[in-house]
Amino acid sequence: MQAIYEYRFSDDIQIDAAEKKLMQTFDNIYALYLQLLDVFGQLTHTADQVIDMKKQKLLPTETDLQPNYKFVNNLFVKKIEENTFLQSECRRYNVSWNNDLDTLFVKKVYDQLTYTPLYENYMQSYEQSFYEDKTFITNVVEKFFLENEEMCNFFGEKNIHWIHDYNDAVLLVYNTLRSFTISQKPEKTLPPLFKLDEDGNSEDKKYAINLFRKTIEHDKEYTEIIKQKLFNWEMDRVAYMDFILLKMAICEFCEFPSIPLRVSMNEYIEISKYYSTHKSKSFINGMLEGILESLKSENKINKRGRGLMN
Repeated sequence: MQAIYEYRFSDDIQIDAAEKKLMQTFDNIYALYLQLLDVFGQLTHTADQVIDMKKQKLLPTETDLQPNYKFVNNLFVKKIEENTFLQSECRRYNVSWNNDLDTLFVKKVYDQLTYTPLYENYMQSYEQSFYEDKTFITNVVEKFFLENEEMCNFFGEKNIHWIHDYNDAVLLVYNTLRSFTISQKPEKTLPPLFKLDEDGNSEDKKYAINLFRKTIEHDKEYTEIIKQKLFNWEMDRVAYMDFILLKMAICEFCEFPSIPLRVSMNEYIEISKYYSTHKSKSFINGMLEGILESLKSENKINKRGRGLMN
């Protein structure tokens, strides 16, 4: 959706270049995923530095001199840090936490984390086991990282698309960490962004490219289909994002035999709630119902499989 929108408002970009840019955004999502995975080691190192600084105070307290190293010694974080595949991928995507702004941000995140009940309860427990440490870290991802506006804004300043990608990347991190075990080897690979078949090809990636290109290639045809259903609306009164969503939905109806019609309808109605106007949900729902009826009567929908036409 965003790639089609950018393409339509670019005067000189060609479709091949726009497609390449779209593929780069997927790589950027993976880079964000790597950066989030890599932050846990930075957080424990920051905790260790804070402990050392407190020991150096002129008048250290007993707590300062006898600190709690439980988070610093988190066994699950050590398992993440020793993953050589993660390390090599971070180098390949130029992912690091080395500059001053990154360091300040990690310190801020650590300070915020230490004031949460989640962290306090973890630190008060006397147990230090891989299972407890893993549970704590996955809870941090789920309850502290997810929908964290401050973290989302920080990454959004690094890459504007990351504002929209942040929660998805956090969910990818959560699913990855849940799969980590105490017995896994350091060279354990991370899952690719796109699911691959035995030959290394991805149907999901192919779908993304085809949806992008076919929506653009059939733009005039889809515009006419939409125009025919705008009984009481002027074209210039329709939100441009609604046009894009309608055209993408029509493309899925006509060009993707394996996607059920109801799935396509639900997806684009849902997307409109987040990226278009407050009236778009009802507008797109009504438009797609009418468009579907016409496409079916003209035999323009080709779905293969049981139940896909419902």
